[in-house]
Amino acid sequence: MSLDPDRLTAEFFRIPKLPHDPPTKDFLNRCQSHTVRVAGRFYKYYQCGSGPTVLHVHGVRSNLGSMAPIAETLLEQGYQVVLFDAPAHGEALGESTDPIEVRDVIRGVAGRFDELHAVIGHSLGGLWTLAACDGGIRPRAVVSISAPSTMRFLLEKFAEFFALDDAQQRAVADRISGRLGAEVWTELSPVEVVPALGVPGLVLHGEKDDYVPPENAERLHAGWPGSQLEFVDGAGHFDIVALPRVRTRIADYLHAVG
Repeated sequence: MSLDPDRLTAEFFRIPKLPHDPPTKDFLNRCQSHTVRVAGRFYKYYQCGSGPTVLHVHGVRSNLGSMAPIAETLLEQGYQVVLFDAPAHGEALGESTDPIEVRDVIRGVAGRFDELHAVIGHSLGGLWTLAACDGGIRPRAVVSISAPSTMRFLLEKFAEFFALDDAQQRAVADRISGRLGAEVWTELSPVEVVPALGVPGLVLHGEKDDYVPPENAERLHAGWPGSQLEFVDGAGHFDIVALPRVRTRIADYLHAVG
């Protein structure tokens, strides 16, 4: 594609569609479907089960189905699970989104429940989740799985993929700042958010994650009071959410939160 900064910035926000597969559709058929209005737009979310409410937030270039294995385990443990397709993901409307829109949707969905036991975010969903908790929702705990530690990391991965030089990367960064505000690089960066979060957390990361390197988890844990850090042997970036031992560890942690 053209290396024009405007087109590159549009690509930065574009989301390739990944429709729900048959297992995801089967799972959703057992759920209740609802809508929430945020900033004049309607977004769909699904809830299933009863008991303490746990909100699940999938990552970029994915859909809510990636979180269904964790949700299934928590249903068996007596939790109510809530899932949604992030804007422009899965079967949600749109072709592009940004972290502020997703953050606000998380807050909107969470606001439909009197109390939130936990939020579980995978990959970029962890970044979105922590941004939503900063001055917004207040669950009893957060589980961050394979999350990037900064917004700059996302830009650096994008620049690496398109082989951008420093000047091109700065041009895209300027346009992102113009759209989201100059504070986006701090206000939406997990390492900047967690020191004053006041919510305990479990930081999980695959030892073989070659998409978001494990040092991101180390930085996140180091700045997050009350957090626990665990590396998952043999796990990569995408397969970690389906591993039975990860699902069991999350359930044990949420039970310990009380």
